[in-house]
Amino acid sequence: MKNEFNDFTIIPSIRQLKDLDDFLQTSLPIVLLSEVHIGNLGVLAKKCKKHNKKVFVNVDLIGGFSSDKMGIKLLKTLYNVDGVMSSNIMVLSMCKSVGLFTIQRFFLMDSRAFDSSLKSLKSSQADAIELLPSPLAPKFLDRIMENKKLPILAGGFVEDLDSVEMFKKLGFSGVTTSCKEVWLKQ
Repeated sequence: MKNEFNDFTIIPSIRQLKDLDDFLQTSLPIVLLSEVHIGNLGVLAKKCKKHNKKVFVNVDLIGGFSSDKMGIKLLKTLYNVDGVMSSNIMVLSMCKSVGLFTIQRFFLMDSRAFDSSLKSLKSSQADAIELLPSPLAPKFLDRIMENKKLPILAGGFVEDLDSVEMFKKLGFSGVTTSCKEVWLKQ
């Protein structure tokens, strides 16, 4: 899975399930199923797997899901999820222990939130980091890279191809975006 970020990767965040079929026709390797609940996750993941796509979810946003040890195991074994996103390092640690790819989300709200994220990064075993919102991400890229060498994604408000190109040139490993116009043109 770590090879997914050897090249710059665009990860579509599917918020409207009607957009999933359009995503499945692209060559993009990973999807973030953003608006899922425990009742439809299995069917959606299976559909993605039929198209050889890797399935990621934000464990903090799955409706009807409990991120306890049993719930995490079910993500891997029953729902066939490949990776997760969360800002909770305890949840990410549990996900990592069952073999899921983990992305730690950093919300750049203020200097205190950033300092707290940096502190948690030292004990985190996440496979990658997502910086949100993307307009602030370039300012913090170097400081994150000084602390840990991991793939770094920009997320939130990635709304045009010019932004995608800028993140690519700055050295980000990829972006997450719910903007269909961005990921459809890849």
